[in-house]
Amino acid sequence: MITAFRGKFHTEYYPKKVSTAFAMNDLVFLDSNGFLDKCTSTTATCLGLIQKVVASTDSDYATATMVPVLVGDVDAEFLCDVGTGTAAQTDCGEGIDLKDENEVDVSASTYDIFFVTKFISTTQVVAKMMKKSGAAAL
Repeated sequence: MITAFRGKFHTEYYPKKVSTAFAMNDLVFLDSNGFLDKCTSTTATCLGLIQKVVASTDSDYATATMVPVLVGDVDAEFLCDVGTGTAAQTDCGEGIDLKDENEVDVSASTYDIFFVTKFISTTQVVAKMMKKSGAAAL
């Protein structure tokens, strides 16, 4: 799981991708059509953590309903579960990728979604989300 850890966060609202299930705190991005979708290991930039469970049994499941997303300010930190690789103190100061919408991959740094600021254990790190702009954000 990836959760807000410390720093300043605010809530923004975006339309969700239709017929897509989300768990609380799934890491999300805006797709090329302007809808929220779950981040994957190849997502180049992320927006924040969805703050609403979306299930196939919801009455608005097939509708692009506006949903809340917790967005961290530039210095906000996230507590991240490690899904691939083994975290170590040497990861501090390094960029890391995602495994999926709720875990990081400390053995990859192609997209550098997070910047590790603190080693907690071999299965958890604290990290800042890398803010990107221009072509890097596409």
